[in-house]
Amino acid sequence: MKCPQCMGAIGPDDRVCPSCFAVLIFERKPTRPEEEAGWFLRHLASIMGRVGCGVMIAQNLLVLIASAALLPQAIAFLSGTLRDADLSGVAPIILVAGAIDLIGLGMIAVALIVLGAGAIFLRRRDPFTEEEVMIPPVTAAFPMAAGLAVFLYVLLTAVWRLVYPSQVGWTAAQILARFAGRGFTGTPPIITSMMSLWIVASISLVVGAAALRTFWHRLPSKIVSARPMKPSSWLDFAVVNMLITFGIALFPLGVIGYDTTGGPAQIAFLTLLATKLTFVPVLGAFAYWSLMSRFGGYGKLSLLVPVLKAVPQSAAPARSADGAYGSGSQTGRPAAWAPPPSDEDLTGIGRVK
Repeated sequence: MKCPQCMGAIGPDDRVCPSCFAVLIFERKPTRPEEEAGWFLRHLASIMGRVGCGVMIAQNLLVLIASAALLPQAIAFLSGTLRDADLSGVAPIILVAGAIDLIGLGMIAVALIVLGAGAIFLRRRDPFTEEEVMIPPVTAAFPMAAGLAVFLYVLLTAVWRLVYPSQVGWTAAQILARFAGRGFTGTPPIITSMMSLWIVASISLVVGAAALRTFWHRLPSKIVSARPMKPSSWLDFAVVNMLITFGIALFPLGVIGYDTTGGPAQIAFLTLLATKLTFVPVLGAFAYWSLMSRFGGYGKLSLLVPVLKAVPQSAAPARSADGAYGSGSQTGRPAAWAPPPSDEDLTGIGRVK
């Protein structure tokens, strides 16, 4: 071991550094998260991630509200009395939901990249084993990769949901509604390009969620947090969303034949579309709620490594009757010397795995 004050060699039983005569103080428990290197970046990622998740929860609730408002038209459509849905009543809700979807996921993407950058700085040398405890750079790269994948989702979604429909003077919701009622008749041909990008975007969201899950699994056991660190249900939501998206997109792409006579193909398409507008938002709200709490845990990462401090003799704590420096009964500070922490000493400290 080395003295933090003068970097001179010290023995395992030394209470005072033989070189600079500083009093050696060991703190057995992890330091507070804000005392760890890179805390500002991880804390910033935590804030941005939680705000982004809050925005996504609101977006999913707006989709549910729009779905409830369209319920009478859905019933009329299924009964055969309505062929073209009128979306003018929910157009403002659709516009707001589509906008905050991109904003919320954009914030989550930035938060993941910043989280990876902050994870690189979380490292400290164990004074007993001389081992440098850290998050390996490869592990820290996973949240960065997750952020880039989510960015790709935002970019592709903006193109297929906003750019492509605007070229024909429609909205994405209107194009899908027209296809549901009349098939390819009267539906802008650009729907095939839209569906292709929609599929790729849903895959990129799964990749991002999987990368974040991998980051959690690869964290060393000495990386701990004061908040829950178990995987969120974000990956489960992303997989379900991708499967439903695949099912919907296969019909406009022509992979599965579509008819408007109430046959099995139309029933399957409408069922998948209804699932996308009802069940998926409910699942998404819970998924982003759990991801919000996980971002809180990522912002409080710390190291389960003892801290060795060297206090100069002039500033050292008072010496007790038994010869130990910094007796808690006299100074209220931790004892100047303590043996290496045992497993029992660390009991109760939440570990990642």
